Amino acid sequence: MNEDKFSGKADIYDRYRPSYPTELVDWLFTKTCAESVADIGAGTGKFTKLLLTKTPNVIAVEPNRDMLVRLQRNVPAARVIEATAENTGISEHTIDLVTAATAFHWFDETRFKAECRRILTPNGRVAIIFNEKIIDDIVRERDTISRIYCGYKGHSGKLSCEEGDAFLRNEYFSEVEYVEFEHSVAYDEDGFVGNTLSRSYALRPDDVGYDGYVWELRQLFQKMNDFGSIELKYKTTCYLGRF
Repeated sequence: MNEDKFSGKADIYDRYRPSYPTELVDWLFTKTCAESVADIGAGTGKFTKLLLTKTPNVIAVEPNRDMLVRLQRNVPAARVIEATAENTGISEHTIDLVTAATAFHWFDETRFKAECRRILTPNGRVAIIFNEKIIDDIVRERDTISRIYCGYKGHSGKLSCEEGDAFLRNEYFSEVEYVEFEHSVAYDEDGFVGNTLSRSYALRPDDVGYDGYVWELRQLFQKMNDFGSIELKYKTTCYLGRF
């Protein structure tokens, strides 16, 4: 797992990244009846918070120090571990459900699978979740700006959403169930810019070109906003599997 990608971005990530549909969490617990959950690559705790509405027995695992500080603040009810997805430090065969929400693409999938097998109970399952942006005119123009300023070439992790779908269905899991939900988030100008800057590839304030990058994003907002807001649309997908 690459633990440095989001160094210095914890605050902006926490403020401006979308959460996940509550219907997804309802579906997961209906399917698994999990009493203990490990949320791997938990970030600032966006998905961890939702898990805690279903069970108090949640372990949140995060390797990035900046993210970890915010995670501990956001989810004091969870047990928080500073560790990687491939070496969590969780006791053997104690977890009913492992979740990875918008994090799996950073993992070494072979070592993560071995770690899941080690910590899961005999009937335990793994949920791989993505918050995938729906491409429309706003997102298309924003991505063009990011390509110019950041060298953005699409999904910055190991697996694109398309590759992840084929891999999870056909190679990774021996048995898998799939569900998806669409949702949207309305952003003002600062929120739209902040959501973009929270990306792993986005320039940081001390990078060359940062001011021009932010100016272009603000110009895009001014061109595309509807009464002071822009709606970003997402499709949340979940692969619930057994090995």
